[in-house]
Amino acid sequence: MSRYLQILMLTLVYSKTFSQDFTPLINMAWENNQELKSKNFQIESATQALMESKAMYGPEVKFGVQYTLAAGGRSIAFPVGDLLNPVYNTLNQMTQSNRFPQISNVNEQFLPNNFYDARFRFTQPIYYPDLVINKKLKMEILEQKNLEIKAFKRLVSKQTMQAYIQYAMTQNAIDIYLSADTLLTEAKRTTQSMIKNGIALPTAMSRLENQSAELLSQKTEALSNQKNAENVLRFVLGINDSGSIPIVSGFKAVPTLVLDNITEREELLQLKQAAQMQSLAVQKEEKHYLPKIGAQLDAGSQDFDFGWQPYALLGINVDINIYNSKKHHHRKQAAKADIMATEAMFQQTENQIKLQQNVAKENLNTAIKQANIFETRIKATQKIYDEVFVKYKEGTAGYIELVDAQTQYTQIKMQHLLAKNNAWIKWAEYIYAAAIFPIQ
Repeated sequence: MSRYLQILMLTLVYSKTFSQDFTPLINMAWENNQELKSKNFQIESATQALMESKAMYGPEVKFGVQYTLAAGGRSIAFPVGDLLNPVYNTLNQMTQSNRFPQISNVNEQFLPNNFYDARFRFTQPIYYPDLVINKKLKMEILEQKNLEIKAFKRLVSKQTMQAYIQYAMTQNAIDIYLSADTLLTEAKRTTQSMIKNGIALPTAMSRLENQSAELLSQKTEALSNQKNAENVLRFVLGINDSGSIPIVSGFKAVPTLVLDNITEREELLQLKQAAQMQSLAVQKEEKHYLPKIGAQLDAGSQDFDFGWQPYALLGINVDINIYNSKKHHHRKQAAKADIMATEAMFQQTENQIKLQQNVAKENLNTAIKQANIFETRIKATQKIYDEVFVKYKEGTAGYIELVDAQTQYTQIKMQHLLAKNNAWIKWAEYIYAAAIFPIQ
C-alpha cells in the first residue's frame, strides 16, 4: 500500500470518526507557520546533501597550472666535455678540420627553472566503501528531518485545535450572556407593566436594573476573552485581522471518541531512525580494512620556456589500512554503546507515551461524563425559571426569586460551557497523544 493511499485512508477514518473536521484549519496553520517553513528549508538542505552523496560516485575534473622559477639548490655535474672532447680531437685530426668543437662540462640543477606544468586531472572512484555509508547516512538524515517536521506538524495541529476550541467557546459564552440579557429584558418589560398596574413595587425594577448592569459587566469580560482568543487563533493560523477564520462545526454537543485509531508517534520513529544512523557508524568501522581504489588521469603539457610538450599519465590508487593502534575498534565499540543507549531511550519514551495516552484517555472520559451531567441540570433549572417567571407575572412570586432563578439558569449554562470546553481540550490532548490526526 502506497504512502499516499495510507494518508487518504487515515483522513477518511478521521472524518468519519468525528463530526468536526479540523483539516482545513490545520492545513492553513501548517502553510503559514514560519518555523515550519524554516524546517522545510532544512529538508531541502538535506535533499541536496543526499544528491551530493550520489554525485560522489561520478568522475571529477580539475584544471591546474604550476610554474616555477629556481636558482641554486642541489645540482649534478655531468662531465660531458671530459667524455666527448678527446673523441672530437681525434675526429678533427682524422678529418683535418675543426668540424667537432670543444664543449664544456655541464652542471645541471635539480630545481626546474622557468618550467611550467599545465594539466587536466580526471579522478574516478572505483571502490570506496565510505561512499556507500555516506549515501545511506544522508538518506537517514533526510528521513530524520521528515520525522522532525511531522512531529512539529502534530504539535501545531494540537495547538490549532485547542486555540479554535477556546475561540468557539468564548463565542458560546457571549451567546449565553445575550440569552440571559433577553430573559432580563423580558422580565423588565413584565415588571414595568406590573408596576403600572400596581402589582409590583418600583424597587423590583431597580433590582432588575442592577442585575442587568452586572450581566453587562460579565458580557464585556466575555467579549474581551473572545477577542483575546481570536488573536491567539489568528497567531496560530498565521493570518492578519482582515483574514477570515474558517468555521468548524460540531461544538454544540460534548465530544465523543468512537474509534481508537492510535498510530506510532513520530518521537518513537525518530529514535528508531537514530539507531539506524548509529548502526551505520558500526558498518563504517567494520569496513576499515577494505581497500579504497580509484583511478586518476592527467592530460596536459609541461616544458621549459613555455614550450609545448603534451603528455598523459594514468594511475590507479589503492589505499589499505594496516594498523592504527585499534582506533577504529574503539570507535566501533563507542557506536555500539550509542545504539544500546538509544534502544534504552526508545523503551523509556515508549512507556512515557503509553502513559501519556492512558492518562489523556482517562481525562477525556472523565471530562465527557462531567459535561454530560449538566444536561439534566440545565433542563431542571430552566423549568424552575419558567415556573418562577409564571408565578412572578401572577404576583405570587417576588422579584428576588425571579432574579435568583435567572442567575442560577445563567450560571448552570456557563458551568456546562466550561465543562464542554474542558472536554474538548482533553479531546485535543488525546488526539495528539494517540497520534490520531493524519499527518501528511
